[in-house]
Amino acid sequence: KENQLARVHGIWGLGQIKAAKSISPLLGDSDEEIVAQSAKVLGDLLDASAAEKLLPLVPSSNPRVSFFASQALGRIQSEKAIPALLKQIETNADKDLYIRHAAVLALSRIGKAEPLLALQNSPNRSLRIAAVLVLRRLAHPGIQAFLADSDEYIVAEAARAINDDESIPGALAA
Repeated sequence: KENQLARVHGIWGLGQIKAAKSISPLLGDSDEEIVAQSAKVLGDLLDASAAEKLLPLVPSSNPRVSFFASQALGRIQSEKAIPALLKQIETNADKDLYIRHAAVLALSRIGKAEPLLALQNSPNRSLRIAAVLVLRRLAHPGIQAFLADSDEYIVAEAARAINDDESIPGALAA
């Protein structure tokens, strides 16, 4: 308990031998870095049994805990995490781009477009931006709805998503 670095190395070692059941209790540790590293390793192990313990960590005031919990939930594709991730995006309000990235990547890995398409008329700009970013990663043609957004930045991001890289053929006509 005294040496944080030794504990972190212990978590990594447990991850290498895939001892998720030994790591999961550490999500309730008093040391936030231990919680963050535990969440990261459980996500790396794709341990879906940890989802219920990871969910309350998403809104953590500690950015590392929030980041790694979000990433882990995305890696295990926990659909139950969608509301918490959207709330995180809304609360963050694009202040911390790493937190936004964690939530967007998690939502992309979960792969459900419907909750994001429903954000088309949201009054919250951060949620609409995140929806475009996720739909881009999903190459979902529904992204074309954001071409009619009142915010020029969101329209431009939607247009780039549709046209850039390998494009989204189903939305090119729009």
